[in-house]
Amino acid sequence: MIYLDNAATSFPKPEVVYEAVEQCLRYKGANPSRSGHKLSLQASQVVLDARVQIAELFKIGDPLQVIFTSNATEALNLGIKGILKPGDHVIT
Repeated sequence: MIYLDNAATSFPKPEVVYEAVEQCLRYKGANPSRSGHKLSLQASQVVLDARVQIAELFKIGDPLQVIFTSNATEALNLGIKGILKPGDHVIT
């Protein structure tokens, strides 16, 4: 698992972050994979491009193995519940 959300811990952001957010809000303001309209398809492509870049960076063979979650708690729950079986014990 890779934690890429530093939104709450870094300020100010690099200028490129502000520019990317503005681009998204102005020109790609649609939910990815929610519809077949042009903006939604473009947003889906942005997400796929991010998966590909992360997969290349971390030497992950299949970009579709890269998933995004809402937060660290959700990611940890997915990881733990996907690996553990009833009766397993976890020590943290």
